[in-house]
Amino acid sequence: MGMTVGVLGESGSGKTTSIVTNKDGTISLDPQTLEWDMKTYSGLNQKSTVLINSDKKPLPFADIFPSNNVIKTSDIDDINVILKRASESTTIKSVVIDTINGVMLDREMLEAQKLTYDKWYDFARDIYALIVNISSLKPDLIVYLMGHISLYTNVDGNESRALVTNGKKLEKIKLESKMSIVLFTHVDFVNGKASYSFETSSNRSTAHTPYGMFNDFLIPNSLSLVDERIRTYYKLQN
Repeated sequence: MGMTVGVLGESGSGKTTSIVTNKDGTISLDPQTLEWDMKTYSGLNQKSTVLINSDKKPLPFADIFPSNNVIKTSDIDDINVILKRASESTTIKSVVIDTINGVMLDREMLEAQKLTYDKWYDFARDIYALIVNISSLKPDLIVYLMGHISLYTNVDGNESRALVTNGKKLEKIKLESKMSIVLFTHVDFVNGKASYSFETSSNRSTAHTPYGMFNDFLIPNSLSLVDERIRTYYKLQN
């Protein structure tokens, strides 16, 4: 079955950049020439990854992924078709949806005047189905869902971080419960410079990873590193 991985955090906290971050947390981009050093690049494989840009904004990196592997759409039907084709492909191993909030927001705002109770139900059902149906895809396909977060009050009365969703039904469901793995972005500032990483377990959040997959609470914000670890852990094809 396909696997869903949530990558959640605030805007600017390293979600999209993690696509091209090397396994050691570095980026093979010359800051002077802005050219990529592909000899040292170890981010997600450009040829085996499809990037769905549902936010439809310029990416924080350029000229590294083939143009036909980057698709701008927030339409759920289009995304389901792309996922189906990726599952049927012998070369595509990873799909990134950046962000799931872009899908939800466009659906809500473009249909705002038509959102009756039944429409809200359809909206929640379609988003839920999008995530649940990933499990029916080929077993070596990993789908990364980038998402923004908000604070909610948990059962202990404490504030906790979770994926921000549109509508009461999705808020109650907590979509992270349908994801195999959920990582949260983490930013530290050392000597005035930002250091980006992923949180692998819950720290007042809905983060969770399988037992023994990661030994450290913080790891480099590299989807390539995460992808490699998942495939090794579950014995999936690279």
